Amino acid sequence: MKPPNNNFKTNRELNPQKVAFISCINDEALYQRCRQYIEELVIPPGINIEFKEIRGAKGMASAYNQAILESTAKYKVYLHQDTFIYHKNLISEIINCFTKYPKIGMLGAVGGTKLPPSGIWFEDGWHSYGKVWEYRRPGIKLPFLPSFNQRKKRLVRFRPFSGEYQPVLVIDGLVMITQYDLPWREDLYDSFLYYEGPHCLEFIKNGYQVALPYQKNPWFMHWGPETDRTPEEHRKMWEKIRANSRLFVREYAAYIDKDIKNILNN
Repeated sequence: MKPPNNNFKTNRELNPQKVAFISCINDEALYQRCRQYIEELVIPPGINIEFKEIRGAKGMASAYNQAILESTAKYKVYLHQDTFIYHKNLISEIINCFTKYPKIGMLGAVGGTKLPPSGIWFEDGWHSYGKVWEYRRPGIKLPFLPSFNQRKKRLVRFRPFSGEYQPVLVIDGLVMITQYDLPWREDLYDSFLYYEGPHCLEFIKNGYQVALPYQKNPWFMHWGPETDRTPEEHRKMWEKIRANSRLFVREYAAYIDKDIKNILNN
């Protein structure tokens, strides 16, 4: 394991009038679509936005740490190059939420309130919340209905919740929005797979909440790769996810199989 990165100045003053949109890029055409949606957002008076485009990254954690060092924006929107923002008023929504609830350190679209033994939040559907659009094939293929099996825009809906927000343990990395800077755990593993889990729990360890804002309609579209993975590529991806999740579970054993309500109450 690498030693922690001690180059961070996370106590520096951040600019509350600035929002940074941060993405790792290896598909220029896909990212241009992502950026177009950002450029069409309603920008509140007095707010400036900046783009941090990171190319050639070796992992999400190190890339996002680079963005922290380079940007003094108080609000940082870490989003995949294939995440499209549908909600035009996103900027005012997140600023209002963070201002009203300063204990919330991070917002996302979907996530889980309890981690199963695997450490992967979405493998426990009973404790999964939020919703997002995805351009994908169905979870179950029907050989006699080929049109049903095609990729198309589909609503992925987990459990609903009432109120302005739902505290969770982990959110999905398709979009992660922060108002405070904490180092990403590249010392644990620097990867493009399940990097979001450690960062979420670092926020909770530091006394902040990770939450899902209420969405009347989904705020985001997660487009996914333009071409499907082969069965072998899919198998290798999940091997890497499981390897990272084992490191994650070992590091954060105190949070496994614990409900967020109990953690916040303690």
